[in-house]
Amino acid sequence: MSEPPGRLRVGALLGIGSAIAFTIMVAMVKVCREELDAVEIIHWRCLVAIPVAGLIAARGGFRIQAKRTFAIRLVLGFAAMVCFFTAAKGLPLANLALISRLQPILLALMAPLFLGASEKTGPIIWAVLAAGLLGCGFLVYPELQSFSNGGVYALWALGAAVFASGAHLALRALGRTDRPPVIVFWFQVGVFFVAGAVLWATGDWRVPPSTFWLPLAGVGLFATAGQLMMTAAYRRERAALVAATSYTSPLWGAMVDVAIFATIPGWEVAVGGTLVIAAGLTLVFRRT
Repeated sequence: MSEPPGRLRVGALLGIGSAIAFTIMVAMVKVCREELDAVEIIHWRCLVAIPVAGLIAARGGFRIQAKRTFAIRLVLGFAAMVCFFTAAKGLPLANLALISRLQPILLALMAPLFLGASEKTGPIIWAVLAAGLLGCGFLVYPELQSFSNGGVYALWALGAAVFASGAHLALRALGRTDRPPVIVFWFQVGVFFVAGAVLWATGDWRVPPSTFWLPLAGVGLFATAGQLMMTAAYRRERAALVAATSYTSPLWGAMVDVAIFATIPGWEVAVGGTLVIAAGLTLVFRRT
């Protein structure tokens, strides 16, 4: 179900909102990664995410219609989270954001193949993808000289982009049959038990130190908010367009750096941010 052409693309606006929530989440993940591994963060953040998602989903019931598609979403989503949280330990947020921007391109290529001709990406979206990628390049330019030091972590980030593309395709398909709050709730429940099983099987299950409970709660809260908005966006709009809104993530990351870490951005942020904002506004207000 896609929105008809109109003045304001609510689906794109929701996609941008999810990018903001996920940016804050990643900042908190980096704090947790000082001592916790990726699977531990995925598991324990659900103690906040499950109740929040459950309260939102309770109104309309908890039944999932497309169970097989949801299972695909769960497996691919869990794999993407493990790869992304692992990469977050060894890569600067800017480098991680740039590699992750490969995901919208992969999604734009795969969506027509798996979801049908209605998902075909037009020239406007391809132009937005190109402008967004260029803008991201400017935003992360100061970090690129140290990119080679990322090594294995860059490969984890690439894995996250591939798995996330498949997970987002499943989300778009689920949006045709199931309500976003229900999808998010069962996803949180699923990853809680899958991550817990992995920790138990590897002998790594433990209660995190109390100093990490607050950032873990933040990871759970903002992850849930981001997933709710992202899932609702995929219900309203084509997969490639929603994915393209993630190009705003490096801009939000730069703003977090200024607000929290007092990092003054250079000219690259001004140029890249302008391109990213222009791309985002095109998605929100485009007519076709």
